[in-house]
Amino acid sequence: MTTYKNIHGKKIKFLASDPPAAVAEGQVWYNGTDFKTSIFVSAWASGGNLGTARDVLAAGGTSTQTAGLVFGGGTPPASALTEEYDGSSWTESGDMSNARKILAGLGIQTAALACMGDGTATTSEEYGGTSWTAGGTLNTGRGRAQACGTQTAGLAFGGEPNDQKAKTEEYDGSSWANGGDLNAGRQLGSGAGTQTAGLIFAGDANPGILNSTEEYNGTAWTAVNAHTVARKQSAGYGLQTAGVLAAGTTGSLVTTVENYDGTNWTTGTAVATARSGVAGMGTSVLGLIAGGNTGSLSNATEEFTSAAGLKTITDS
Repeated sequence: MTTYKNIHGKKIKFLASDPPAAVAEGQVWYNGTDFKTSIFVSAWASGGNLGTARDVLAAGGTSTQTAGLVFGGGTPPASALTEEYDGSSWTESGDMSNARKILAGLGIQTAALACMGDGTATTSEEYGGTSWTAGGTLNTGRGRAQACGTQTAGLAFGGEPNDQKAKTEEYDGSSWANGGDLNAGRQLGSGAGTQTAGLIFAGDANPGILNSTEEYNGTAWTAVNAHTVARKQSAGYGLQTAGVLAAGTTGSLVTTVENYDGTNWTTGTAVATARSGVAGMGTSVLGLIAGGNTGSLSNATEEFTSAAGLKTITDS
């Protein structure tokens, strides 16, 4: 007769009480009443709607699920609006000095940065939790770029016009300096990580939608493993070792999500609504996407949660 030990090489433990779910992932035990295990359960759920529907907006990418931030976007026309999220609802805050869409954003709810925008904008603005003030001027004007990092250690990369698609600039809280060029220049891509451990993925090489990924080490970009679904105008957030790519368009709107562990991409839990031009923020276990275009402008928010949970093993 086949036993659990014959299959897995281990006996089932008897435990007087269930261990914490987070430390017992993948284990099987008997607690005197039931056979139990712990597994991670991941899901997207609806959050509070934005006050103003818009697409091609930016986010404070390292903001949290309970302290989110989005700004700018197309309503149309270009918007200067800023909204903060408290975990259940969005509240309008101070407007940016310059209305902009297809812009890049980074930082947290109380210390964010907006830069560039549609066309060849070189300006940046800093957000302190209530209002915006002028930041440093970029060396190269562009739009449709990506960004990651913090307000005092930021990274902006890619964008248009075509001869600027590979450019990278680093921000120290007051001024911008040129960094290493991308290997595969692009616009409308997605970014994650920090100034010294950045990540770029997806985007449009104009022509050609990309699935290529590159990592930044503070000096140079290195091509690494590609993700599965080539797309652009997707949400990107997280870290170089725990990145998230959500939604976007392949030419058709998609719901697919992929997760990066620092080496490989794997398929994640799909978002509920396909959309492009969407903003994303948070971490790989507690994420948030908002806005975008579903065929019309969207004000919808989705929250992602991944957590360990105890499960009773039955014969069904």
